Amino acid sequence: MRILDTRALSVEAILEELTPSRDSLQRALAVAREILDAVAREGDGALLRYSEEFDGVRPEKILLDRADMDTARRRVPADLLEALEFSSRQIAEVHRAQLPAGCEVTIASYGSRAGQQPRALDRVGVYVPGGPRGYPSSVLMGVIPAKLAGVREVLVATPPRKDTGSPPDSVLAAAAVAGADAILVVGGAQAIAAMAYGTATVGPVDKIIGPGNIYVNAAKLLVQDHVATDGIAGPSEVVVVADDSLPGSVLAAELLAQAEHDPQAQAIAILLDSRDDTELLRAIEGQARSLPRAATVLESLRRNGWIVRVRSCSEAMDLANALAPEHLVLAIRDARGWLPSVQHAGCVLLGPLTAVPLADYVAGTNHILPTWGSARWRGGLSVRDFVKFVTYVEVTQEDLPRLIPPALCLAQAEGFQAHAAALASRLPRSKEVSP
Repeated sequence: MRILDTRALSVEAILEELTPSRDSLQRALAVAREILDAVAREGDGALLRYSEEFDGVRPEKILLDRADMDTARRRVPADLLEALEFSSRQIAEVHRAQLPAGCEVTIASYGSRAGQQPRALDRVGVYVPGGPRGYPSSVLMGVIPAKLAGVREVLVATPPRKDTGSPPDSVLAAAAVAGADAILVVGGAQAIAAMAYGTATVGPVDKIIGPGNIYVNAAKLLVQDHVATDGIAGPSEVVVVADDSLPGSVLAAELLAQAEHDPQAQAIAILLDSRDDTELLRAIEGQARSLPRAATVLESLRRNGWIVRVRSCSEAMDLANALAPEHLVLAIRDARGWLPSVQHAGCVLLGPLTAVPLADYVAGTNHILPTWGSARWRGGLSVRDFVKFVTYVEVTQEDLPRLIPPALCLAQAEGFQAHAAALASRLPRSKEVSP
């Protein structure tokens, strides 16, 4: 890990060092565009061809139903099923509290009203990345909020395993627990294309959410003229602000938990002056080499592992807000007291006991979070991501004389005579105002 210090470098110079490049996304756009165009032209045939090319298998069924999920649910070990059900209950409890309410206000003296009412999206696609064992937790995180919001149909897209031609049982079981309606056994940019454009087998969705590799993110960026998305997601990120209250071994474990995701993952420790980094570096070195994914961890730390020494907690918060990380761990005394200082972060983990993997799996908060600095303008996935608001207005006869004259003035100022005529036509004949 490389070391920076605010006593030697400005915050701006440090940010320039820490900000990851997005060149890989730009390079992926051309590949993703070719895949999207092929799926739009050829439909299911392109899905099968790309599955064979990229995943090494041509699935017998590209769409699985509830019966397939329930069969897998019966096959998974009892302790895994219990963990999935526990996590599901936790997620549901936290996300149920996010259900939005409508609003209504009186806009004039005699009962004219305006308001908004929430409406769930009709059909949503949840992308879940592949991998040797799959990501059942990501199924729960994507499907449960959508179902709580009232989404009528939730489609999970995830690639098949090469040895079985199907997603892992853990993923299928998680889909059953979460209440998914169907599973598209396709991954990559081709899955995004199928959900955005539709094929003979797959109907198009209204919104696509979920993390994925660089080609999935490039595809999500390119289909936004057809379908809503939750934005693009870069590699996993953690920023840990630490004083001397957290043992070096624990701090090292937190950083390594993110580094094992991907060689591009970013792990940053912001250390207050009261903390020496020697113990931390020794713990990182010892723990990293003993991990099964040591090669991935070490490459991640070589590329994007940083220690930043700061002079105060205020300086640490300024740097953390500028980074707008996916995960921000406040491993400091009075962590809750510093929470109001956090302006930009996907998920804030307060205190020495709150490990990021707890939030990833069982705390009930959502682990589908903004990365690449996008926490500046959006938060983690929630029920609200699956709801839109229908605006309505109702005007009474008694309020027309008060509302129409200023509306007429504005219509005339903008040169819209038909607007003015439509307004004037609502007035009683005796009170008409010339358009």
